[in-house]
Amino acid sequence: MTDPIDEFARRPARRRHAADEPVVDAALEVVRRAEAALAAQPTVPLLDEPSAPYRLRALDGTGLALHPIALSAMRFGTAVPAAEAHRVLDAHAEIGGNTIEVTDTVSGRQEEVVGSWLATRRRRERTVVLARVGLAAEHPGSSAAALTAAVDRLRARLRTERVDVLTLALHDRATSLEETLVALAALIESGRVGAVAAGAHSAARLIEARVAAGQRGLPRFAAVSPVYSALERAAYEADLAPIVVAQGLGCLPRSPLAGGFLTGASATKGGRKRLKELDPERAERLAATGTKRGLKVVEAIAALARERSVPTSAVALAWLLTRPSVVAPIVGPSAAGEVPALAAAAALRLTAAEVAALERATA
Repeated sequence: MTDPIDEFARRPARRRHAADEPVVDAALEVVRRAEAALAAQPTVPLLDEPSAPYRLRALDGTGLALHPIALSAMRFGTAVPAAEAHRVLDAHAEIGGNTIEVTDTVSGRQEEVVGSWLATRRRRERTVVLARVGLAAEHPGSSAAALTAAVDRLRARLRTERVDVLTLALHDRATSLEETLVALAALIESGRVGAVAAGAHSAARLIEARVAAGQRGLPRFAAVSPVYSALERAAYEADLAPIVVAQGLGCLPRSPLAGGFLTGASATKGGRKRLKELDPERAERLAATGTKRGLKVVEAIAALARERSVPTSAVALAWLLTRPSVVAPIVGPSAAGEVPALAAAAALRLTAAEVAALERATA
């Protein structure tokens, strides 16, 4: 059987008519000019963009993806002047940081510092804004009125239409859980809040909240934000962690460096003396952590940091990032020079043996 393609190839070419020649010649000239133009253009290899030394972490149920290290604005506008706070925020953004936490305060300074940065740098749509409420002396608790007032204050000070994750800082025993959840539903429905998280809530309260949300079709907590670090593990891991895992919540640890103790700066006598001279109030707070166990924990972390040639705080944070359900520890640097350690923590990959060794040392 004759192959139709071969048969077509053996056919004589159709004779060009005189009327065809100008059109064909013009078309060929266009092709020649295009080929010449392409040949004259310099070419460079097409390379993939280098991958970031970290990966964003999903906060399930919210559609949000967080950098492994979140930034706390707690000291902005007070201990950290606005200009330096902006430098800290710039440095954090430069390493890929996209998550900032503020607290609803009476003065509003930290919220306004972050709001001015978001506006001047045009970073709002690239930033996940976390906000803690329920602590302000003027509007404490989690009543409908208190929550609505707090969110509206935050929106005005932050110069934004919404808070991405609203954290109820405390368990408000004076307000029914139903009132709180109904108020949160209204805030989410209006677009003023994206998702909600629990702060200092017990395991029993988390269970109660999940049952109530399921029965009434009300918002569920997407995350918890407990005090949790290599130094302070027991309270979270024994009580909350099983519920957090069972409910599929994200964990956003507060005080992940134990108030700065796990940076190693105050683990020696010389370091404690310098800290007492520079910041007596902080030195007094950290004095309680300088126990035999505390010094053992920080030395184990510091030894591994020396082996890896990274800051001590980077190892403490990297270990925390290996824990189940942990999405992003919330760290509060007071100077832009402290941010590179956060970048090192996000990029550091501990081996199974290193994690096990730290697990033993910090137990």
